[in-house]
Amino acid sequence: MKMWHLFYLMVWLAFLQIIIILLPGLGSYLVDVHAALGLIILGLAHYNNAKLKRTAAPDRLKRIAKSTAVLATVQIILGLILYANVRLSINVPLAEVVVFLHLIVALAIITQAASAATAYDMWEEHEFTPKT
Repeated sequence: MKMWHLFYLMVWLAFLQIIIILLPGLGSYLVDVHAALGLIILGLAHYNNAKLKRTAAPDRLKRIAKSTAVLATVQIILGLILYANVRLSINVPLAEVVVFLHLIVALAIITQAASAATAYDMWEEHEFTPKT
């Protein structure tokens, strides 16, 4: 599988996470599915970052992959806080703020991963033209 496929997989998994969590009344197991997808995205983000470092890809693309991995790590931390609030019934102060930040980071991951996928694909296909 090409690396840009893995970046796009992250985009679609993050999109699916958002859809899953918005579905009302389908059972609390969806929180667990959402969390499992988050762990997969975290793994993909760090795998893509590590793999991309070993290529001759442009530095900007490497920075995007690194920031996506950092965002995925932050996302898991926010997710653990929310998971404790929802599934473990721990009363987390300012849970609404954490939910908002969790959503913002999810959208940032989608944006960054899509950007990296497109840029890597263009770089791999030699679609960049040098400035003269």
